[in-house]
Amino acid sequence: MWLSSEFNRMAEKTFKAYEPDDAFFSTLLYGPEGVGKSTLLVKCCQRLKEKKTILYIDAQDFVKNYAFAAQEGTLSQFRLRLRTPGVLIMDHIEVLKGKTRSIEEFYHTYEALFQRNGRIICGFRGDPSQLGFLGEKLSSRLRGGLVVPILQPTPEDMLNYLRQMAYGKFLIVEDLVLELMAEEAANFPKAQSLMNGFIQFANRTDSALDHGALLLYLQERRYQEGLRPSPQNIIQKVAELTGVAAAAIYSTTRTPEVRQARQLAIYGIRSLSRLSYPEIGASLNKSHSSIMKSYQQFQQAVQKNPELREMLESLVKYFNSPDDEKTER
Repeated sequence: MWLSSEFNRMAEKTFKAYEPDDAFFSTLLYGPEGVGKSTLLVKCCQRLKEKKTILYIDAQDFVKNYAFAAQEGTLSQFRLRLRTPGVLIMDHIEVLKGKTRSIEEFYHTYEALFQRNGRIICGFRGDPSQLGFLGEKLSSRLRGGLVVPILQPTPEDMLNYLRQMAYGKFLIVEDLVLELMAEEAANFPKAQSLMNGFIQFANRTDSALDHGALLLYLQERRYQEGLRPSPQNIIQKVAELTGVAAAAIYSTTRTPEVRQARQLAIYGIRSLSRLSYPEIGASLNKSHSSIMKSYQQFQQAVQKNPELREMLESLVKYFNSPDDEKTER
């Protein structure tokens, strides 16, 4: 769902009208988390792909694919794929922070596209002044291209977004309820989570979608969030159950043992912490698409593998047991 308002008007107009032949070499789309940057970039990619060779890649996938290509000796194929499209869209470049080799590779990709008269579009969560981690040359060049903001939505924007959600679900919800939800939600994904959770709560308790029910739901939600285990604690427990070091689970290692432990951790975090795929991705420094894929792969594997099922049951049982039982173990 997309909401057009003053906070994203400039960005929406820019990318609806974006034509590579007339565009700056580099375009930087920036703004806070959860305001629609990726949605806008994906829409732009879909619109242009019939006119130009275009590649959309998440920066986390760039890092992962680059490391794999370096390890397997296939860097020439990796570079051919990244450096030859007419337009390269690289989203979430903030994840490059601290990854020196990936930043260097990105710099050379940028230069190669410039030499070939290609175009590059980057999505960044943050402010352009925070791009220093890319190095002086690359950060100054990105700031020197077309720089387009998506601002923080106002409370009124959040309220209108929730109204659209309710309308799309054929629900009649009074403004007092939506206003309280708008105050609670920091961004659009959190607003979606809040609305969907409230609907589930109302169905479960046979309540109306009114102010009193929302207050009860928010009380329950805060209580449950206080009880939910953190991703770090789940990963530590998975490390104990599998014998795979927690550091390996966080790493890009792809051995079968590590991959299986990582998938168990992702499934556990999703089930026990109730985090979204992007939130899990932020915890593990991976793209939300790779998190979703790992989750789905584990869902299939656990049905066929009794040992894996037993580990999952142990993980769930541990975090659902009283604190004194955990201490005794």
